[in-house]
Amino acid sequence: MDQQIRLGRLLIVNRILLFLGVYFLTRWESLVNFVLTFGKRWDGNSYTFIADHWYVTTGPERYFLVFPPFYPLLIKIGTIFTSNSVLSGMIISNIFFVAAMIIFYKLLTLDYDKKFALLTITLVSIFPTTFFFSVAYPESLFFFLFVSSFYLCRKKSYITAGVLGGLAMVTRPFGIVLVPTLIYQTFLQKDLSLKRFMIFVVTSTIPIALYLLINYVTFGDVFAFAELLKENWQKSLAFPWDGIIASWKRGIFTPELNNYKFLVGYGEAIASTTAWISIFFGIKHWGIKSSYLFYLFLGTLFFTSTGFILSAPRYLLSIPPFFILLARVVDTNKWLKITWIICSTVLLFYVSYEFAWGHWTF
Repeated sequence: MDQQIRLGRLLIVNRILLFLGVYFLTRWESLVNFVLTFGKRWDGNSYTFIADHWYVTTGPERYFLVFPPFYPLLIKIGTIFTSNSVLSGMIISNIFFVAAMIIFYKLLTLDYDKKFALLTITLVSIFPTTFFFSVAYPESLFFFLFVSSFYLCRKKSYITAGVLGGLAMVTRPFGIVLVPTLIYQTFLQKDLSLKRFMIFVVTSTIPIALYLLINYVTFGDVFAFAELLKENWQKSLAFPWDGIIASWKRGIFTPELNNYKFLVGYGEAIASTTAWISIFFGIKHWGIKSSYLFYLFLGTLFFTSTGFILSAPRYLLSIPPFFILLARVVDTNKWLKITWIICSTVLLFYVSYEFAWGHWTF
């Protein structure tokens, strides 16, 4: 318990240093204005809008239907105490970030020693896109739901694990690959029965049904979100290599040395390619029969199976097993570890700086 309390304090310090560092780098005149602006850039505006107005059918805000409702609902509840949806979202995100990392630490210590678990948490907290855990985005909530449901599944608390897994599905679309992973983990534990299988099916079906009902009530089509996603984000199913190759081409053939070349091009290409490479390393590390590997594969397949890959470095935040493998790699050499920590921290502040000014950053 003392170790977890110390970890919680370090994580809080980590978030404070991140905010203050980006604030001083951007030279924003007002800290309050900086926080409230930084907190709702890009999709953060979408989630806070839903919290304030729910889903609408007119204007550009109609596209916000593609964002699931659980996180905006929590923001709405938080406004009872803050009277501001952005502030509410940021408080919720930071609370879940700290809670998620503590539970992730507990999950890791089921298989690894405490030193390795702490290294993995450190790598997550300084990853270049980890600022998304602290703004009005659902990344930290989803991470919390993943590690909590997985930890409870390992402890054989299947009903609670199923409920949390179901909630993950209405937090981020990525949640669709979590419940099959929980079922697979139960199977690996030789504890899967028809009753437990039905628990996972029901706890995942109800949240999805409610979200599809929202689609129907709002637009008269249970799959309205799919059309809106294709229309506004150019998202449609394709083979993974189609989107990855397209990302590399954007990086290589864009003549200007700008954010589009390095972030929309190389950033997306490197993140998605690395995710696939990590699967092969995962086979070596865990073996074929591993729920971590199963989730890593399904998650990577999910976010790369589109002709236009977008936000790949942010999607990695929803794949905790990726960070376990990252820790295994950097832990093989002291200088590699030091180099990665320095480079990752520099990139974190660079990407956070760009995000603060409203430039596209995943």
